[in-house]
Amino acid sequence: MNILRQELTTKSYFVNRFGKLSTSFLFWQIQEIAWKHAEMLGVGFDNLQQEQSFWVLSRLLVKIKRRPAWGEKFTLETWPTGSDGFLAHRDIRFIDESGDHIIKATTSWLILDLKTKRILRFENFRDFPFHDERVFEEFAGKVISPKSDRELIFTPVLFNEIDVNQHFNSGRYLERIIDSYSFDFHEKHELTEFEINFAKEGIPGDSLAVKKQLLDAENHLCSVVRQSDGAELIRARLVWKPRR
Repeated sequence: MNILRQELTTKSYFVNRFGKLSTSFLFWQIQEIAWKHAEMLGVGFDNLQQEQSFWVLSRLLVKIKRRPAWGEKFTLETWPTGSDGFLAHRDIRFIDESGDHIIKATTSWLILDLKTKRILRFENFRDFPFHDERVFEEFAGKVISPKSDRELIFTPVLFNEIDVNQHFNSGRYLERIIDSYSFDFHEKHELTEFEINFAKEGIPGDSLAVKKQLLDAENHLCSVVRQSDGAELIRARLVWKPRR
């Protein structure tokens, strides 16, 4: 029960234009197996709904050694790694058929009250099982805000970007950031590491823009900004490498 393993195959709709697992589906597989394991451990979506609360992803750190190709089989593993006050931590790894750990991720989650949106202390969930193995020595950390004087281009939140909690879907933020880069940039660069802080909730009616700062050729800072109040809904640190 402490570790959940799934055997998966990279389906055609999982891949990007290069025939490799896309960043979007990488994120959604991390989110999906985390939700499934939480359900098995008795703290899933349905369980928390009964307690008038829900999970939200707070921080995420992913490092990619290589991406599974279209049709490739791999194993996805996840386990809870402990908690510290309000944050519950969970690690995930993608393992190829040779046993190589090709993608590693650590996530940090919050539980919010459904009505007040206040954060609940995780210590309220007693006897929660943990596994002491870690994919990294560190948890996902704080990402600083990008600095940029470029004019922001705001576009409205779309119907398919809203999740079951009536908030902007976490994975859609990442999609907006990835799509803010040109085809030419993606032809020459591949995302190999990203760290995200989810700060505020987007809702229907919002208009959002991507703010970007290039620290150097490989290290970038991004945020998704809301037009109505200028709030940063997420902040992201991206590491790009030349595409081989």
